[in-house]
Amino acid sequence: MTDGTHDSRLDTADRYVFDRAWEREHERLAALEAVYDGVTLDRLAGLGVAEGWRCLEVGCGAGSVARWLAGRVGATGSVEAIDLDPRFADGHGLPNLTVRRQDVLTDPLPADAYDLVHARALLEHLPAREEALHRLVTATRPGGWVMVEDFDIEGAMAAAVARYWPVGHGELADRLYAALQAAFGNAGGYAGCGRWLPDALADAGLAEVGALVHAPVLPGGTPFLVLTLRQLRTPLLATGRITAQELDATVELIQRQEVRYMPNFMVTAWGRRPSRPDRRTGARTPG
Repeated sequence: MTDGTHDSRLDTADRYVFDRAWEREHERLAALEAVYDGVTLDRLAGLGVAEGWRCLEVGCGAGSVARWLAGRVGATGSVEAIDLDPRFADGHGLPNLTVRRQDVLTDPLPADAYDLVHARALLEHLPAREEALHRLVTATRPGGWVMVEDFDIEGAMAAAVARYWPVGHGELADRLYAALQAAFGNAGGYAGCGRWLPDALADAGLAEVGALVHAPVLPGGTPFLVLTLRQLRTPLLATGRITAQELDATVELIQRQEVRYMPNFMVTAWGRRPSRPDRRTGARTPG
């Protein structure tokens, strides 16, 4: 299967499909967190995040996961949260949480440094996603965990989403997701990145690889997809896969209180960096 990787190295600040300057971008990021944090935090807890861990949150968005991690690792642990635009995650007042602007592809990360490295809805935007994943793995200490999450809205997964839209509106959902796939591709992203993650983690040398595929069924009026479509109006229409009238009808539909629908499938994948062998005994030892 193709991994959607592009040969050219493109700067994410130039090709990111979302406009960081949009006046409701903080609200959109917080709405994404409200929809997907439940599974993310449950899985992080399942990986054993605990007092004293050192964690790296990459592409921290509005900061909810970074703040949760800071509470989990306590005063003896630390969390570093990085993003090209970290302003929405700052101002938290947590002494063990550091937020800074950093590009995961060009700025240095320490090697073998973190007990956990987590990124959500990040790799799907990066043409150089294999390189980015390699950098995340290298930053993780032997014995530590890497957890990455990305959407899969390509092909059969888009058709599956349409099955959970209101009866009679499946074709509208099909057109919407065709436009979303094209908009991601036009910006150098990969709309099917989620299905690539488990194999990519294994290929990166991680052990104990696992994954979940999940999506909620939302009541009408939930802001996440509404805000996403409003943010992406121009790039969606530029694909020619959906008309302005169809896009407006979609936004109106998913705001109806009586409606239930599914947004995007998320793939949550994780793996453990193998411990180093003890040179004297050959036994595996933690970093």
